[in-house]
Amino acid sequence: MKEGRQLHRWVFDLAASPAKLWPYVSDTNRIFRILGAPPVKELSFSRNTPKGFLELSHTILGSQVTWQEEPFAWETPFRFKVTRNYKIGFLRHLNIFTECLETDHGTRLIVKVTVDPTNALLYYPIKLYVNYVLRNKLGDYLAVIDNAVSQDLHPYELNEPKPLIRGAEKKIEQLSKELIEKTKRKRIVRHLIELIRKAEDEDLERIHPYSLAEYWGEKKYSVLNVFLHATNLDLLDFSWDICCPRCKSPKNSFRKLQDTRVHLYCDDCDDDYTMDFNKNTHLVFRPHPLIRSIPDKKYCLGGPGVKPHRVIQQSLAIGDERYPELLLEEGTYLFRTLNHEGNLVFHVREEGTDNVNVYVTDEELRGQSITISRSPNLGIFNHSSQPMVCFIDKLNWKEEAIYATEVCSNVDFNSLFPKETLKETSKVKASEVTMLFTDLMNSTELYVKEGDETAIGRVMGHFRVIQQIIAEERGGIVKTIGDSVMAVFWEPVSALKAVQRIQQIFSNSSAVGNAFKIKAGVHFGDCTAVNLNGHVDYFGTTVNIASRLVGAASEKEIMLSEALYEHPDIKLYIEKNSKAFFVKESSKELKGFTDEEFKVKQIRLEPPPMRLVI
Repeated sequence: MKEGRQLHRWVFDLAASPAKLWPYVSDTNRIFRILGAPPVKELSFSRNTPKGFLELSHTILGSQVTWQEEPFAWETPFRFKVTRNYKIGFLRHLNIFTECLETDHGTRLIVKVTVDPTNALLYYPIKLYVNYVLRNKLGDYLAVIDNAVSQDLHPYELNEPKPLIRGAEKKIEQLSKELIEKTKRKRIVRHLIELIRKAEDEDLERIHPYSLAEYWGEKKYSVLNVFLHATNLDLLDFSWDICCPRCKSPKNSFRKLQDTRVHLYCDDCDDDYTMDFNKNTHLVFRPHPLIRSIPDKKYCLGGPGVKPHRVIQQSLAIGDERYPELLLEEGTYLFRTLNHEGNLVFHVREEGTDNVNVYVTDEELRGQSITISRSPNLGIFNHSSQPMVCFIDKLNWKEEAIYATEVCSNVDFNSLFPKETLKETSKVKASEVTMLFTDLMNSTELYVKEGDETAIGRVMGHFRVIQQIIAEERGGIVKTIGDSVMAVFWEPVSALKAVQRIQQIFSNSSAVGNAFKIKAGVHFGDCTAVNLNGHVDYFGTTVNIASRLVGAASEKEIMLSEALYEHPDIKLYIEKNSKAFFVKESSKELKGFTDEEFKVKQIRLEPPPMRLVI
């Protein structure tokens, strides 16, 4: 009887493009479940496990199967591979390689499966199972996915309804009516109900409203509003993920913000990390457990689907070199390894350089930066003294996530969940926060001219306009101070877009702008989040500088700190919208900072008025 290694090669011709198929083709957790693999659990059977390797097991036919899994290697959206080296079970080795090749008619998907049975008696049973059972199951899955994405649909929309908790159907009917009544957003509510009824378990374990908003064609803040009200009605539930900053995985999750811990540990990276309000603390949703039960089972822990922010991952032996294929969006990326501290910074631009070589030695990566094209010829060379796993991550790696800085200053969130705040003793770092202060310059004049009652109404209306714009740009109002607004944003560009819209409305709209003279100050940096009087507030030098910048600004002016202006995303946005901004560089002395002079950018959305000199 024949024994030895088997190579199976499957080819599937699909209508959709590789980019559209990739999120589903690379979701190995979902694929292994569909192929009938049992859930896996992590073990620790070796004291010398290399970084990035996983030790896993599952049970088949009552027998335990144990293996060491090498780090997945991938190039988004082209290919990925993984190798399992078995310690106990029916196989010695398993290797899976999947490649998406773009064709004139869509995608040719090639899957190569290499299987090495432990026993000659298993050769033909395994061959038949792999060639007929697994291939047919994968083909059926790909056909469904291809059908959905070719119609620009999410696959769950073609599903039959899933089993719900007993009595949940009646609850859904009642709660959906209440939800529509409270939010007045009937279309979003219907989308949400369909999602709860039809989506796969993987889609519901951590629901990101902003991703759905983009797909549903709805405003992000409107979808968040519906999700918050749905949670208040016990249709949904939410929790807080605090992700490891190295592997980006949600290694710690807490149901309440008051239960969170500042100091945490990631067992995958074998490293301590801290809670950061603006970097790794996210609000995620799932169906309420009395509506639909979502089992806590994993079928694969290391695939590219787990790290959608990671565009490539490669393993290199000592002296190895790699030339991965890249197709990047414009933005900022970090090159890192599991063996080194620090990173290299890649700014991706259309006009960037096409040829980039990275030589990794035993020295740490020191943050050197380079501007590269969207499809560069990248060479990676391991000149260090040990094997390494390297990867390239998007800097803003969770754009679809709802960050704590944003949601904890959300009006709906604070109204519906007033007790959902930090512990009174907690002091949580908020890194690279963008602080915006606006000020209504002529409020005293308004009160004198229009009277208290009319002026108060107009000032409150001005607050509502600003609040709406800030919410739409993924920010939140921390507090109002007299006629001023203090707002916080997860990312700098959102703050600039918000203040740009605010100035446009109050400067150009005859309906609201004639009586208002708004100025603004924006700064970017680290600060500390605390519980102050039952609400999240922010303290530190970043806040102080932003508040002083608005004081130094003139009428209809946006005062940006140099730190904010030099942020790569801000520079890219201003470059692309250069006709909309008039920028003047200057230096300012800020109150309370008498020993230093601050370089600032004074920005107007219209040319400064000409002065006639006689």
